[in-house]
Amino acid sequence: MTNNAVAAVADRYRQPMTLGNAVLDIHPIAMVAGITALIVVGLASAGWIVPLAVSALFVGIAYLAGRGPSYLVTILKLWIAVGLILFALRALLVKGETVLVPLGPIAITREGIENGLRFTTAVMVICGGVTLFFAIVSMRRLMLALERIGVSPRVSYVILASFQAITDLGATARVVLDAQKARGIETEGNVFVRARAFFPVLAPVFLTAMTATEERAIALDARAFNNPGRHTSLLNLKPLTAVDTVLVVLSLVVAAAAVTGGILGWF
Repeated sequence: MTNNAVAAVADRYRQPMTLGNAVLDIHPIAMVAGITALIVVGLASAGWIVPLAVSALFVGIAYLAGRGPSYLVTILKLWIAVGLILFALRALLVKGETVLVPLGPIAITREGIENGLRFTTAVMVICGGVTLFFAIVSMRRLMLALERIGVSPRVSYVILASFQAITDLGATARVVLDAQKARGIETEGNVFVRARAFFPVLAPVFLTAMTATEERAIALDARAFNNPGRHTSLLNLKPLTAVDTVLVVLSLVVAAAAVTGGILGWF
């Protein structure tokens, strides 16, 4: 490799990492602040229209980030699996004066429906914001950004390793299940068949996880992770730009205004 090629490779690593999308390239801290502010706005509102609008805004942000289809499928499943159940329970169990549908000892009331809509949309705002966070915010970039503002590398590594362990466990479980399926063991069917095939997977999955943990510890020791000096990284994260700073400040202002308005509304 020539000197020019070496210099080109080194220069590429010196450049701030980009993901090729204007939304995804927003600084992770600014992204977290913006999503948190939107969640607060949805929770602090008195009705169900604002939370529903915030949930729709989350879908729009996901599409702008290029993650729209997968995010929409996930959030629709949450609305069906969680939202409808919460709404039905609230509509049936919350008592009210205006009875719409009498059902023996219980009844569907207008107050129950309004309460169900408010409670369901509030919960789904939280679900939508958390789902959007994991869809568009890279944990590696977020942990690196936290380190750049003074968070201990040990803390950032523990958080990153915890999230990565969840992904690794899921991937290992799928590999073991596929291996069992290749051996003729029935892994598909009703709930009982799946449970009977899944529980024997736990032992090899956790043994693999413990082995991987030991390998990570050796790798960290080889890279002088406990060295008190400043750590380096192959990823060069761009600093907070003026746009990112404005987004953070605006998010704090909007969240504070929403909380203040909600508190004043209680009185």
